[in-house]
Amino acid sequence: MSEDRLAIADRISQIYAEYIPLTRDEPLNSALRAMVASVTTPITGKPDKRRIVAICGNSGAGKTTAVLRHLQSMRAMASYVDEDRVTVQPLLFIEAPSPCTPKLLAIAGLKALGINPGLRVHENVAWEEFRRLLKVHKVMWVFIDEAQHAIETATIREATVIGNSLKGLTQMPDWPVRLILAGVPPLASFLARKQLYNRRTVVPFEPVNISGDDDLIGTVLATVAEKHAGLAIGIDLDDPESRFRERLSHACDAEFGSIIQMIRGAVELAILGGRDFLAVQDFIDIYSAFSGCKPSRNVFTSANWVELEPAVALLRDDDRAWEAARLKSKGSNGTKFGVRPQ
Repeated sequence: MSEDRLAIADRISQIYAEYIPLTRDEPLNSALRAMVASVTTPITGKPDKRRIVAICGNSGAGKTTAVLRHLQSMRAMASYVDEDRVTVQPLLFIEAPSPCTPKLLAIAGLKALGINPGLRVHENVAWEEFRRLLKVHKVMWVFIDEAQHAIETATIREATVIGNSLKGLTQMPDWPVRLILAGVPPLASFLARKQLYNRRTVVPFEPVNISGDDDLIGTVLATVAEKHAGLAIGIDLDDPESRFRERLSHACDAEFGSIIQMIRGAVELAILGGRDFLAVQDFIDIYSAFSGCKPSRNVFTSANWVELEPAVALLRDDDRAWEAARLKSKGSNGTKFGVRPQ
């Protein structure tokens, strides 16, 4: 790879490494700091809403990126060397498996600690060992990403066990830990359960609202393109006919994290193309690459873009015919996964 290519690669890498905060970062940071402070609070048997912090929002909202950014900035979460000269990682990251059961969730926790107990281990044994090893490894905070996997296909019994197990982690008399949960629906409904309600603080990540006075998309576009990438913006954001802001929001299901990723993808195309400005064509091309859509169904060019569903843009006529036949054979008169003719 030539020096120029290396320089371009480094430039693009730096653009993707930047973090763009929103007003929602303030309550998230406050909730996480309160959770850290709660470690010194003695166990009294009374519910404590600082023991579980939950971040709920749709896919593409930017939950994981935001949580990791804030956790990495907190000194209490950083690794350290204890009195026995052992490196301690006080924060444990777990991605909930899918499909998931109480046992599989406990096994995922053990694997995150470097232990593979095998699938034959009994559920209660797995949880007992997980709790024990959290203390042995001096883990004080557990971040469970994609937490909805733990309960989206759970039976009533499994959901109850998982709820009690999570609550139990925060109430261990000799080593209570704090939990950070991030996920999409049905995580929010799960957190409404009585056993968790009084022990959690919820930070919702809402979809982007582009109808307000603050031009969020314009601001983010300027931040990524101009500030981070050093590109001019060759797009007329005030053109009422093109409705670029609305098209970009629709293409990303109004989710902030997805909007940033699409802007960065368009910026990358401009840089690789050797240009010093960002054009609408970059968004046409990056949406096509992201979605796999037909040219006639590109959100940035189609006259009926409002009716298009980006999530299923990849589907072709044969896919839709197969889905329609499958639904008909099951006697369904609804649509599956939002698949409708486009």
